[in-house]
Amino acid sequence: MPAPRTSAPSTTTGSDALLYLLFGLLGIALAFGSLAWLSGNLTNSFFGSGAWIPFRATDALLHPDVLWSNLSPTALLVGARIVPGLLSVCLTILGLVLCMRLRGGPKNGLARKADLAPLLDKEITAKARSLRPSLSGRECKRGRSC
Repeated sequence: MPAPRTSAPSTTTGSDALLYLLFGLLGIALAFGSLAWLSGNLTNSFFGSGAWIPFRATDALLHPDVLWSNLSPTALLVGARIVPGLLSVCLTILGLVLCMRLRGGPKNGLARKADLAPLLDKEITAKARSLRPSLSGRECKRGRSC
């Protein structure tokens, strides 16, 4: 017996999708800011002369030139924009693929054609004859041969 529904369905169409989209965008921005901070600090350690900056993901996301002012513009572009952007895109695609695999597509409770195949006339007749061999010489109920 299936478990009873514990939450009421959404009253407005699409509000759940918008909420999921909002959470997804917030997660992507948080991941991009964190990766920008990490890769900016690593770039500064390898190519710059500044110290390791404390964790400030928002500043790394919006103003990396203020955090790492001693880096060249090219190193800043690659280290604080391109590398974290590529990593964020890869993480987003990986998350979407895992989400789609875990959900497994639409499940509306209806039987598919493969589920109904054993219930067709020929399959039922063959199963009945295999279970009861005395039925093999008889005609079907509607007067036609089986």
